[in-house]
Amino acid sequence: MPANPFMRHFVVVVLGVGLLLASSVSGTSVTKSSAMAEQSERRDGMTEQANPNIGKRFPEVTADSLAKTRESIPESAKGKVTLVVVAFLQQSQPQLDSWLGPFAERFGGKDGFTFYEVPMISSGYRFMRIIIDSGMRGGIPREKHKNVVTMYGDVEKYMKELNLEARFGYAFLLDKEGIIRWQGQGFATPESLKELFELAEKLSN
Repeated sequence: MPANPFMRHFVVVVLGVGLLLASSVSGTSVTKSSAMAEQSERRDGMTEQANPNIGKRFPEVTADSLAKTRESIPESAKGKVTLVVVAFLQQSQPQLDSWLGPFAERFGGKDGFTFYEVPMISSGYRFMRIIIDSGMRGGIPREKHKNVVTMYGDVEKYMKELNLEARFGYAFLLDKEGIIRWQGQGFATPESLKELFELAEKLSN
């Protein structure tokens, strides 16, 4: 069964063992490689003009939220401008937070906007769902539980359909019909957040 850092992290939280940290590797060449990867992640936080996902309907994700409501993205958000952040690795959480935090602060209390965080976990861990979801509920404020929709299933399907890499966290801005109008990846930057906010405001009109 393939390892899944989301599963490891939240199972360990529930069992009270503590957070599972990403493995570190010593060596000058690895350190340089990691630094380059981090720079790439931050640079890739901006929109790609030639991105083939732009104009495509976001592929349906139907699953239960942490609030135990059944959500079907993008249908559940129809009529609203929606930010969907997606990750495949627990290590990508800071990347998601860099998009989701500012967006929620700016638009979270406004009509016509919503957001979802979608951890994608392999179907092989579905039997651990109760434990994993319980761990997440314990670490996320209750008022945000409805906005966290954990997908247990064919992770590769979404990676292939949207041409995604597991090492990145992704942000998708959807219009009121669920069409992808903007995409970011890696860490948000002031420039990319400005672009995101301006487009979100425009789409809401």
